[in-house]
Amino acid sequence: MYKNKLLKIILATLISISTVTAAGKVSGATAHEAPSWFKESFLDMGEDIEEASEEGKHVMLFMDLDSCPYCTRMLKESFIQEGKTKEFAKNHFDVININIKGSKEIAWDEDTDLTEKELAQKLEVQYSPTVIFLDNDKNIVVRVNGYRSAKNFKNIMEYVNGKHYKNMKLGAFLDKVKAKNLYTLRENKLFTSITDLSKITSPLAVIFEDGSCTQCDYLHNTTFKNKDVLGELSAYTIVRLDASSTKTIITPNGEKISAKEWANKINLDYRPGILLYNEKKLISTVDALLYSFHFKELLRYVSKKQYEVYGGYLQYLSVRQSELIKQGVNIDLAK
Repeated sequence: MYKNKLLKIILATLISISTVTAAGKVSGATAHEAPSWFKESFLDMGEDIEEASEEGKHVMLFMDLDSCPYCTRMLKESFIQEGKTKEFAKNHFDVININIKGSKEIAWDEDTDLTEKELAQKLEVQYSPTVIFLDNDKNIVVRVNGYRSAKNFKNIMEYVNGKHYKNMKLGAFLDKVKAKNLYTLRENKLFTSITDLSKITSPLAVIFEDGSCTQCDYLHNTTFKNKDVLGELSAYTIVRLDASSTKTIITPNGEKISAKEWANKINLDYRPGILLYNEKKLISTVDALLYSFHFKELLRYVSKKQYEVYGGYLQYLSVRQSELIKQGVNIDLAK
């Protein structure tokens, strides 16, 4: 009798152990270091700006995060690899590295000392990397949210270096200087042909592409072929617009405007730029490269109205990632 009870207890324990889900693993987070030629700053912004001004330069803050795959890629392509983009940055900018979660003290002005983390909060940084260009009066003249290709980033630096921000918006400048034959718009069965977006009641994704797009092929060849992304996209009506088109469409809020005018009006200079709506309200703008995991979770955040639960996408993402890991889901941050 005793042996039978003991055997049952052992079997129950073994079954319980076998059904425990192993924790998932996170991959794709890559270590990186700022290039040696970045400015050795004492993090006194007043002095840094004065020194840059004396040399006819602007201060560029490269604000990154440890193990951020987007930061690693942009540092490699635009600041480490030999080429025109790196040389232009070295010649025309004093580049200062800021860790978004860092604890180094920064003298922002005579009355304000902040840690790196506090400065990121003050500047409302939501992306890693975020690149901020400052003029001689410490005004932010351009903010780059997230990764940019070396070619696109050089165009942005040319805009700042030439002080074109004094008389035109970045989007208008890029429209003049960007190569228009880098990409040919591709058809996709996911897209719906509709010009009156005010009639759409489901979650809506509006994708802006044009001939200057350096990341559109990645969107089609990788992101749109990821099964998890496709699963989240199934909740959406997806409309692709040619951002260079002058044909009139109707926006979700009923405004009659061309795709080109719309993109310029909202300063959407990244391609493919994506607007995510729910209940006809713009919830999120994708104006930087997102790998599949971050993109599919942003889609879920919008379609399932998680913005009503969390203080922002990053807060949601932190909780969601922990949940998936506990469920045994493996996460690749760099695909």
